[in-house]
Amino acid sequence: MKNKIALASAALIAASSVSQAEIVINDFLSFEGFVDMSYTHTDGKFKNIGRASDNSFAVDQVEITWLFDFDPVTAQIDLTYLNGDETGETTMGYDDFIEQAFVSYHIDDGSTINAGRFYSMLGFEAFKAPGLYQYSTAYQNAALDFFDVPGFLPDGGQGVQYTYNDDTVFFGVSLLDSTYNINQSRLGGSGTSSYAFEVAGAVMLSDELTFFLGGAYEDADNFLYDDLYTLNTYVTYETGAWVFAGELNYFRADIDAGGKDKGWSGLLMANFAYSEEASVTGRYSYQRYDFDSAGLGNAKPGFHKWTLAHTYAFTDNLALITEYSHVRGNSDADKYREHLFAAELLFTF
Repeated sequence: MKNKIALASAALIAASSVSQAEIVINDFLSFEGFVDMSYTHTDGKFKNIGRASDNSFAVDQVEITWLFDFDPVTAQIDLTYLNGDETGETTMGYDDFIEQAFVSYHIDDGSTINAGRFYSMLGFEAFKAPGLYQYSTAYQNAALDFFDVPGFLPDGGQGVQYTYNDDTVFFGVSLLDSTYNINQSRLGGSGTSSYAFEVAGAVMLSDELTFFLGGAYEDADNFLYDDLYTLNTYVTYETGAWVFAGELNYFRADIDAGGKDKGWSGLLMANFAYSEEASVTGRYSYQRYDFDSAGLGNAKPGFHKWTLAHTYAFTDNLALITEYSHVRGNSDADKYREHLFAAELLFTF
């Protein structure tokens, strides 16, 4: 539940100038949500196969979040339509209809126990458009999707979670059926099954500076992978109208037949809000895999990505996000360059 981590995600408040506020039905029930649509143009040049371009207009995501409050017990259900082909986002391997569904028991000392289906705690960037500083995410890339391997950062899963949060410290630990979305969803047992752990913590070193460190492990027990690991760390620094962030990720997958797949990724980001309605964001991100899997020929696909984005809020609930991204990378046997132009309209309620 990355978006629920107040400390580790404090800077995400400035991600856009639109706001989400609960629409209260009664003392026990409220809801909120958003509609995210975009036009994109991509133009790519591949060394071996030449040029390729594409245009798309799509409703990327529609979500209604139902919030139940029976203090000290609360619950959340996210009803979602997600056009994953357009956004590159995840539904944790489940159907689009219910993306999250969990119950929380709140303890007076700042502790919370959650049970159900929920997002991973790891990663600087939010899973959903209202929490992003730009249109595209830092690490998704079609050239790597070809290999059908787990991402650097976990998606989330079904299980139980304990979190503690106060004004300066956050800590969380989760036990899950799976967290890397590799089509395993059994919490141990005979045959092909999986179980996973996540641990994360954050501390506010000052009013401006926040440090986050977390990791995930999964006993995958599937046809290819045995154990999977991720280490994720990032810092955010917020001063005046500026927000800065830096992130590093390490991923490793132990192959059942021997060998290891490894990956590294990271980002640097700066966001400047030059008025109450508008902000501009610059981001650099990097990603690379070193494959040792049988049949992949020690492939080393990866990319460098440069992004410039602008957000303008027409009202508290409607914003236009425009973006240009330039990607240089390789997909093992081929090298490529890609340009992305995007205009996203985001309505929140």
